[in-house]
Amino acid sequence: MLSLSTSPAARRLSAPLLAALSLALPGGAAIAQTGAPANSAPSTQAIEQVVIKLLKSRPELVREALDELQRRELAGHAQQESKALAASAKAIADASDATVLGNPAGDVTLVEFIDYHCGYCKKLAPSIEALIQRDSQLRVLVKHLPILGPESIAAAQLALSAGQGATAQQVHKALLSADAIDAASLQAISRQFGLKPVDVVAVNRQLGEVRVLSERLGIQGTPAIVVGDVMFRGAVGTEQLAAAIDAARRAQSAKSAKAGSKPGAEIRRVARPT
Repeated sequence: MLSLSTSPAARRLSAPLLAALSLALPGGAAIAQTGAPANSAPSTQAIEQVVIKLLKSRPELVREALDELQRRELAGHAQQESKALAASAKAIADASDATVLGNPAGDVTLVEFIDYHCGYCKKLAPSIEALIQRDSQLRVLVKHLPILGPESIAAAQLALSAGQGATAQQVHKALLSADAIDAASLQAISRQFGLKPVDVVAVNRQLGEVRVLSERLGIQGTPAIVVGDVMFRGAVGTEQLAAAIDAARRAQSAKSAKAGSKPGAEIRRVARPT
């Protein structure tokens, strides 16, 4: 076991850091007096000895400090993600580079970044379909982010070549349910729905726009889902997505109500549940 008193990490602590730690930990005031003359700063060695003694007597402080560090890092990441979502809101809601499912004029949009080769994307498909069936006002945008090889790119190109509407939706479902994503299966799907040859230049431009957007949002894998100002990375449950949709709908209603209010207008008091 590595000894705190002799560990290289402990010895590398600088005097300013040790001083800050001594003041932050319980009993820190005593550290400032240990082995130090009046009106002089405590030595690094003196502070180190007291800190090591304290950590030996209360090792749980290490875990508490790490937990607090993780909490702050997560909070900072969430804040950065929220800013990125707000800055890219227009591109996120843009349907020109996506396959549209659900209600094209819905009041809440769920955006899903997928790769047809992604097993998790396939497993998530029934949840997305269930949400569409139970919420007639849900708009779903499938943003194609083929990151798992050439066949993924070819499948995304085929999906985008179907355009919008019922045929595009059926092509999307066929690609998700296909046993394999290879040249033969893609050709079969193309023939099944009577699709025209892929306009590679046009669809690659759309794929490029999605990739740029994904980089701005820090998306490195699929599936990734955006609902309102919340992003989900990886597999997520139906009810969790439903809760996010409800929250986004409430936020939009509150925003609309606030925008519609006028100075001097009558304020209606709404009773809140206790």
